[in-house]
Amino acid sequence: MRVQDIDHLELTVDDLEQTMRFYHEVLDLPILFEGETNMIFQLGKQKLICKTPADDSLQAVNPTVGSTTFSILAKDSLATVEKHLANYFVDIVAGPVESEFAKKKTTSLYVNDPAGNLIEIREYHK
Repeated sequence: MRVQDIDHLELTVDDLEQTMRFYHEVLDLPILFEGETNMIFQLGKQKLICKTPADDSLQAVNPTVGSTTFSILAKDSLATVEKHLANYFVDIVAGPVESEFAKKKTTSLYVNDPAGNLIEIREYHK
């Protein structure tokens, strides 16, 4: 079997309105679908699906609110991102953190979404 790419990530959230505000307004992700128990956002080439525990579609064995960690790449500088997050009163959990990933130097900020999922916002150095 050969894997081509990731199609989507799925998060379990407890409040779709807060989720929409965070991912659409703060992170500026376009909304592809908005339902009663789930929302779908465009995240680069992939989709980010956010579901409440009330969603009755197929899901993980133990869907847990706030249990996911993922990383996104910033188009803007992290200094700009940091100011933007402050404008929305989003607390930075950690950062800026310098590291090396795949032999490339990076800087990251870490934030939690309203459900408690940890999001790394990463910038690669040129």
